[in-house]
Amino acid sequence: MQMPVVPLPPELSQPDAQLDQLRDTARSIWSGPEGARIHWAEWGPRDAPVMVMLHGAYGSWPHFVRNINAFSHDHRVLIPDIPGYGRSDTPPAPVRLVDIAAHIARALDEVIGPDTPYRLVGFSFGGGLSGPLLLEHPGRQTHVLLGAPAGIAPPATPAMVSVRNRTGDDLIAAQRANLQSIMLKRPESVTPLALRIQHECTAMARLRVERVDWGPGLIVSVPGYKGNLTCVWGDSDSFVDPAELPDRPARIRAMNPAADTHILPETGHWMQFEAAESFNAILRDLVSKPPV
Repeated sequence: MQMPVVPLPPELSQPDAQLDQLRDTARSIWSGPEGARIHWAEWGPRDAPVMVMLHGAYGSWPHFVRNINAFSHDHRVLIPDIPGYGRSDTPPAPVRLVDIAAHIARALDEVIGPDTPYRLVGFSFGGGLSGPLLLEHPGRQTHVLLGAPAGIAPPATPAMVSVRNRTGDDLIAAQRANLQSIMLKRPESVTPLALRIQHECTAMARLRVERVDWGPGLIVSVPGYKGNLTCVWGDSDSFVDPAELPDRPARIRAMNPAADTHILPETGHWMQFEAAESFNAILRDLVSKPPV
């Protein structure tokens, strides 16, 4: 389904050279049947190793605005709008994570072929979605990075402000409050770019994560994954109880002893934006390892 363009208040639509360049250079790909189509944004050489990035809830490809250029020179970067977000169609109810993963797996086969290996980066909701995708495509993912993945343990519930029916300064204040409460640690990270991405993505979102049946997810797939695995969190992730955060790396390694784990200092949930340099270095180190 082609979603209508959402008019943006000027304060939430400031030009940004990096975001606008990526939007201008992205190649659009559509896969799947009418009514169940998935939109993909693509950058980089089509004969390069494939890197699939899965965005977070209420998001789209701009969740990776500070990461795409770091890898698109030597990867074919593919980012789907997860069904219910961005330009992809909305999945029918009841919505199960395993069904979304199966749909993305079929769509990815259509885009890159059923035997092509790929590197997988999953952020938040996309990290949780990576669990059933690993089962849908066993052995296909040579390298996996899970950033603040959902589905490891019950999440904390940070304060959120509804943006519905808000306009003008009231809307700007609500989006700023949500970025500070949910996504970012440092006040200076709430930039005009962050506000623009937050507003553009949430305005296009239709899928409510609380209505999704998560299933077992990562708890089932991580123990059996045989490739290169890295997991990353910000030390101020709003969806993790601070008392539990130090245990997250050990929990992952208990499931998969070969996993690398990192906790980024002074960083919130949206780590690949707030700590892009560190995140990109960790991801580059991961994909530099030979396939297992």
